[in-house]
Amino acid sequence: MAWVFSIEFWHWWVLAGLLLVLELIRPRFVFLWLGFIAAAAGFLLLVFPSTPPRVQLALFGALSAVAIVAWRYYRRDHPRSSA
Repeated sequence: MAWVFSIEFWHWWVLAGLLLVLELIRPRFVFLWLGFIAAAAGFLLLVFPSTPPRVQLALFGALSAVAIVAWRYYRRDHPRSSA
């Protein structure tokens, strides 16, 4: 668990890549948003390298929850057409 205390920006980008690959395997758009958020967390860490890991993980968790809830509301209001 020591790696948690030394998260680098590229760790987030690898996670983003893995999540986007998961999206290709199982297209539900959930992994897509999580991948975008992981990439954004990596970019923020690149810009602000002194961000503590606890803040990074909290930001990722909070933005993930917001994205998933927003996506569910969007899908509820805009159902897929069967045409």
